[in-house]
Amino acid sequence: MNKAQKIWTEIKSSVTKNFRHATVNFVFIIAFINLFQMVFGAENSIVGVIFAIMMSASMVRDLTANPVRHLCVQGIVLVLMASAACFVTSVPPLLALPVNLAMLFVILYAFTYEYVSQLYFPYILSYLFMVFISPITPDQLPKRLLGMLVGAVCIILYQLFNGRKRIVETAQDVLVTMCDSAKHCIDCLLTGEGVPQDPEKLRSDLCRLSKIIYDRRKKALCISEAGFSIIDAGRGLENLVLLLYELEGPVTEQRAQMLRQVSLQLDEIRSFLLRQVQTIPPFEPATCGVCGDPQAGQFTQCLSYIREHTLQMTLPEKRTRYRKTLLSVSTRLKAALGISPVRVVYALRVSCLLALGSLAVQLLQLPHGKWLLFTIASVSLPYADDVGAKAKKRLLATIIGGIAGALLYSLIPNPVGRTTVMMLSGYLSFFFTGYSATFACSTVGALGGAVFAGAFGWTSVGGMLLVRLCYVLLGIGIALLANCLVFPFHKKRATRQLWEKYEATTGLLSKLCHSKQNDAQLYYNLVIQAHLLEDKLLANAKDLNWEGAAEGLAKCRKAVRLAHRSHSAEIQPA
Repeated sequence: MNKAQKIWTEIKSSVTKNFRHATVNFVFIIAFINLFQMVFGAENSIVGVIFAIMMSASMVRDLTANPVRHLCVQGIVLVLMASAACFVTSVPPLLALPVNLAMLFVILYAFTYEYVSQLYFPYILSYLFMVFISPITPDQLPKRLLGMLVGAVCIILYQLFNGRKRIVETAQDVLVTMCDSAKHCIDCLLTGEGVPQDPEKLRSDLCRLSKIIYDRRKKALCISEAGFSIIDAGRGLENLVLLLYELEGPVTEQRAQMLRQVSLQLDEIRSFLLRQVQTIPPFEPATCGVCGDPQAGQFTQCLSYIREHTLQMTLPEKRTRYRKTLLSVSTRLKAALGISPVRVVYALRVSCLLALGSLAVQLLQLPHGKWLLFTIASVSLPYADDVGAKAKKRLLATIIGGIAGALLYSLIPNPVGRTTVMMLSGYLSFFFTGYSATFACSTVGALGGAVFAGAFGWTSVGGMLLVRLCYVLLGIGIALLANCLVFPFHKKRATRQLWEKYEATTGLLSKLCHSKQNDAQLYYNLVIQAHLLEDKLLANAKDLNWEGAAEGLAKCRKAVRLAHRSHSAEIQPA
């Protein structure tokens, strides 16, 4: 009974929290698809669906820092996808195989990432839609290409509308949270409760900053000076909290006065971050009792550093100023390409699976073979360790959504009612974040499309559900066999490679700080890369139950922090 009440409470909370967002998004998607179909014709209605999916999915990345560059990339990839899909459906399957394989590999490699959220699935799904759901003839290709280019523009406009303030909001949220952590430490020291040390929370906050700066790079080794200052402000607050953690000895009256002054200065910084004041007054050493407490000098220096970089990160000219790296063109090109073993192996494995699967579906003329390919694409993940769990979720969602859909469509034979059910299932998916729940809603919609005009009654609809279930089971079996037995790439191996890269990154960072070469771009890129690697390593270590990870990372993390402290005095904004 308690479990049922808990589930019901969670459902009510989700509905209350997401109602406005879900409704607005659903109305927008329906309007966009209908408008797209009116402009580009019924044969391109699926393209409207594709871009409705892509616009929402693109929000896992921030494309607003360099919209023109991202527009060009999106346009080129989408035009290639449409052209390849048209070619694949217009020539014999064997002749189409190499083109299909190449296109799938490009999509998978280009939109699979080692450190940040993946983006490949919407593109793979869209490509398969154009091949199996809405193929076109070469005569219809020009109109589709135009639609793809318009769609690329729509993706960027959607990003600019919904994500234009993302970096400001993220930086504000993270830095305010870190200020609050520091103030909480001070309150605990003043009340004698003891400092609640939580270095992992600090690490998590810094990783959030690094991810948003990483997303907003103009290109490889090209971060704005505002980005530099955001990282510096975050690391300054980290240093302040760590100083509070390390504070030794009794809290004398002089130390209490110092801590209160530090707290007041943090209030000023917090108010500035929340845009409640226009500037941050300087932290005067005299008011902090520098002579009264041996630790006061460190706090004064730290607060001055935080104030300086917090002010600088908001200056408009800093957002568009980029310092040049001292690295050679060949080194920059290598960094831009960023060849990753995980991405190469994954892209090659899944592109071969999908290309061969497409060949089989075309040669055997399987009417619902697309369900097989969608399942293979969904269940095939970069790490073999994750495939089994994803397969279980896929199967569970298929069963739940399939049974619900079969019951509804058996009871509702008329087109209007079935259309309503399909639309309602799409609307309900906005209220869920878990894969099983969202895919169960998608299954209801997909089953509706299959039985819409050709299956009535429990026997016919149930038969179609059985067909879908068989394709899903076959797809899961193929994905498990290929990803876990034939061509496995295990998380343990990837983690070992990431660890070697992490040690090399922190080692290079330390060397850079002791050298006379002052390359700000290289330095900050290394700091960000260290954060991203550390975040991924911790996630993998948790999955692998790697007990020694925390100690090893703490050692390297300390080296990164010390490197930043020694280097920060040398790297000052121009």
